Amino acid sequence: MPITIPDAASSPCPIITQDRPVPTSGVGTADIVGFGQDGVVILRNNFQSLSIVDVPVAIKHFGSKAGGWVIDKHIRLLGDTTGSGKADIIGFGHGGVWVAQNQGENTFGPSTLRVQEFGYGAGDWRVDKHLRYVADLRKTGRVDIIGFSDWGVVVSLNNGDGTFGPVQIVLYDLGYEQGWKLDKHLRLLGDVTGNGLPDIVAFGEDQVFVAVNNGDGTFQPLKLVLNMFAYSDGWRIENHIRSLADLTGNGCVDIVGFGEAGVWASFSNGDGTFQPGKLVSSEFGRSGSSLNWSVGQHPRFLADLTGDGRADIIGFAHAGVYVALNNGDGTFQPSKCVLTAFGFQAGGWTVEKHPRFVVDLTGNGCADILGFADDGVYVSYNDGKGNFSPPQKLTSHFGSNDVQWTPNASVRLVVNLYK
Repeated sequence: MPITIPDAASSPCPIITQDRPVPTSGVGTADIVGFGQDGVVILRNNFQSLSIVDVPVAIKHFGSKAGGWVIDKHIRLLGDTTGSGKADIIGFGHGGVWVAQNQGENTFGPSTLRVQEFGYGAGDWRVDKHLRYVADLRKTGRVDIIGFSDWGVVVSLNNGDGTFGPVQIVLYDLGYEQGWKLDKHLRLLGDVTGNGLPDIVAFGEDQVFVAVNNGDGTFQPLKLVLNMFAYSDGWRIENHIRSLADLTGNGCVDIVGFGEAGVWASFSNGDGTFQPGKLVSSEFGRSGSSLNWSVGQHPRFLADLTGDGRADIIGFAHAGVYVALNNGDGTFQPSKCVLTAFGFQAGGWTVEKHPRFVVDLTGNGCADILGFADDGVYVSYNDGKGNFSPPQKLTSHFGSNDVQWTPNASVRLVVNLYK
């Protein structure tokens, strides 16, 4: 049966990664949010028929022409800052953090400067050096701000009304000047203990480390948890995908890596430690199988495709979409091609131009496929068993060939705007 999520306080902690910093709920009806040149454009979820209506700009800010927001300097995210159940726009601009509160019905309040820090000109934060996330660090239903600075991890906690408190350093580690580089070392957020709080999982030079969340916006000292998945062990960001996912259904994230010969996993013990890594699939790897998967051409995701609360594997190969279902214990069945579309050769989909998302679009707890093509957005619906319908065009908006949505000047996301 599909799982249900009653409220934010008791829902599973979302997983935040460097390539997917805006998480979507495991069960929900995700919407499209685009940060175009002229501002923010929203297409609410009504994915049963083609959207032929015009999609107006919801807020004339946070765009390259509307406020001077550019990808190589500014980060734009979404998160609930007030506990209203609606996702607000949060932008890390030149002078700090700006927020536009969601007022419902595709409208937002004026963008206001909330924190004079975490910005290009407010603290010297740089996209190529410093990670910035928003996450509910205290299980309040409201997001806080967390950043990986030159000298450690800093946070600004939500005051409860959408404003944020003083910036404080909570961990003197994981910073740029301490040797952590964006092109070598991943730093992700996920619940490693099952208490609903996001912890830090960091892939370092030689080992994987965890900093457990204390529940008050601070973190315990880094703890070595695994001698695997690290740079010195041969894992490279440009060659190997590493992520977090609950593979066993125990509410704790496991560590997953798409290596050379297949998929490796290190299962959580539930207390912030992990078991030794093991090969859980001999497919989806860079070499060693009939399909050689590459980061530059073939996105691979971990998502629940059957509604059992355990992540499955879905990959976008040259010839189309391949799925390997979870056996229930964190190992996987042999992969099968479920769709001859959304691939490098099956439709001309490229990583650089065509973002693809694997998220629940219908509210049944089983992830569907949504892709941004040259001429608009296409969707393919999951039947609840990991099979997918032929893609259908959802809208002619948001296409990569539209000057408004060129990949180097825009951001296109799929987000649960409303709880």
